[in-house]
Amino acid sequence: MSDDVEGVSKNYSKKFNIDRDADWFVFKLQEEIGELTQAYLMLKGRARMKGKKIEEVREDFEGEVGDVLCHILLLAKHFNVNLDTVIKEKWIKWKK
Repeated sequence: MSDDVEGVSKNYSKKFNIDRDADWFVFKLQEEIGELTQAYLMLKGRARMKGKKIEEVREDFEGEVGDVLCHILLLAKHFNVNLDTVIKEKWIKWKK
């Protein structure tokens, strides 16, 4: 899946002339986390709904979760982070 996400990101960056340097991967993730936070606040009734129905807000929230996940995959790929290994070493080791 991360190869597909990488391909989409490369095409997007070419189309909009974006330099995907190390900073971009970190800052873009931060941007997406901000959008997820905004969608969450709207979902919980703690921000303006901007004329959207709750179903639309829920769809936005789910989409932003997907955006954050994809940008985590992009960040890991850019910095050669093996997510399987990291997750096993940081999280799964605590599974009983």
